[in-house]
Amino acid sequence: MDKQNIYKESIDAILIKGKSYLDPDFSAQQLADRLGISAFALSRLLKATYGMSYTGIVHSHRIQDAMRHLQDKRFAPYSVDDIGMMVGFKNRQSFFSAFKKATGTTPEKYRLM
Repeated sequence: MDKQNIYKESIDAILIKGKSYLDPDFSAQQLADRLGISAFALSRLLKATYGMSYTGIVHSHRIQDAMRHLQDKRFAPYSVDDIGMMVGFKNRQSFFSAFKKATGTTPEKYRLM
């Protein structure tokens, strides 16, 4: 197995399986530190492996979780803002902006679909 695949497995284990993407304070620098590489090397690795930046990867997973929560009746008592916070966004504006960019609609409209 080549180095890139080894790093991909580690990144997936930390960010996705470990759900670090849900922590609004977990940074690219922290991920790089856990992998034992520089932030610059991490940035290049993410672009080469996933075709996107750290923020893009994290937002992608957060939006996927938000979409599931918004459609799940168990989360009906929670506001859209609450769901945004649950999936790791620090504020309403960043949640709405990332959600609309990814889906073409707002979280409120998505919930009603």
